[in-house]
Amino acid sequence: MRKPLFVVLPFVLLLSGAVAVFRDSGDSGGGGHAAANRAELKRACGGMLPYAELSSLVPDGVEGEVSQYGTVLEPDEESRSLVNCAVTWPEYGSVKVRAVALVSSMPMTVKVEDIVSGRETYEVPGLTGSVADEDRALWIVAECADGLDGQVRKVSDMYVTADVELPFPGKGEQAREQAKYLAGFTTAVQVANGITARQNCGGTPLAKPTRVIDTYEEHTTSDPDGSNWGTVRVDEPGLGVKKCRGLGKRAGFPGHWAASGDLQVSRLLSVCTATAVNPDEPTEIDARLDDDAVVHVTAASWAGPLSRSAIEQYGDTGDGFDSRGGRRTKVIREDEPNELALWARSTCAEGSTYHRVTVAREDSDLGERTLTEAERTGYSRNVRGLMDSYLTDPDGWPRQQRCHRTEILGEVEGWR
Repeated sequence: MRKPLFVVLPFVLLLSGAVAVFRDSGDSGGGGHAAANRAELKRACGGMLPYAELSSLVPDGVEGEVSQYGTVLEPDEESRSLVNCAVTWPEYGSVKVRAVALVSSMPMTVKVEDIVSGRETYEVPGLTGSVADEDRALWIVAECADGLDGQVRKVSDMYVTADVELPFPGKGEQAREQAKYLAGFTTAVQVANGITARQNCGGTPLAKPTRVIDTYEEHTTSDPDGSNWGTVRVDEPGLGVKKCRGLGKRAGFPGHWAASGDLQVSRLLSVCTATAVNPDEPTEIDARLDDDAVVHVTAASWAGPLSRSAIEQYGDTGDGFDSRGGRRTKVIREDEPNELALWARSTCAEGSTYHRVTVAREDSDLGERTLTEAERTGYSRNVRGLMDSYLTDPDGWPRQQRCHRTEILGEVEGWR
């Protein structure tokens, strides 16, 4: 009997028109602080916060507190932050933002398994960024085309984080959370645009977000004790997205393939994943395939400043293309993933870009076993075919970003 599909496609729900409509949520008991708090919100963080979206949410019953610093706010100050600002209303809520020149790797993860995780995250079409699932931190990357002031060397990118914790109105927890993260993305965008305008460093301002994409996997159960969980399929805007659509099929792998991907529409980042699924049971592997068939693949690209982040983050876990120094293993230990990755590097529209593709095979034996040379050769052939088809797909991200001068870097065995 085949095992159930452990790695399922992310289930995402497109929340069209999720624009928050705010009301005055000040303390009903009064206190006389509302006007002062709104004025403070308007001035705080160099006046870069989205006042129109947030002003009706400030309280009346408690005074606000502002803490701020950074080289954009104080040009002569030595600081690693362009802006680090918090407006806090004790025991009520806060708005916190931070913008930092992207001179080293991203502190937020850009790994495939975290961006397309199948768990709850949030994205905005047209923005490079997301809400990290682990700590719910919201981040975006923005460009300052002619370079940020006060840097030792030219730096044209920054990452901005935003955390908006206020009592948003809405019917139900989901609606309130949508409003919260929409406000968070709006805050991050406005701060990024404010920095580029003050530094007059060129580039097109980021568009104000009008909707968020909620990526999640929903479960229900029919048993009172909750032992019979089942996955509920929901509207999936990332399923069949054009840049990922041919991922498994173009590589020549048999089976019925369902592909999905991020919807950030980013020039710096693209992630696709595909699984050979049973057409009648879309959460299970296609039972018609042989035991050694490829059943799951991924393909991702990181350009410009995110390329460095991807290499360092995978390197930290031993998954970088140079992590094993060419040494190959044969034994797949019990419960280890049965996967092979291949790395490549290209020059694309946003500069040096790393690509990573993986192939995983169906294997009914979960115990330790030894790979034959034929199996190892088959993995290598499969992963190289996937890389070639990904790079040459006319609808894929590498072609759309004019990637060229590609160099194959090396394999990483996923059965360490």
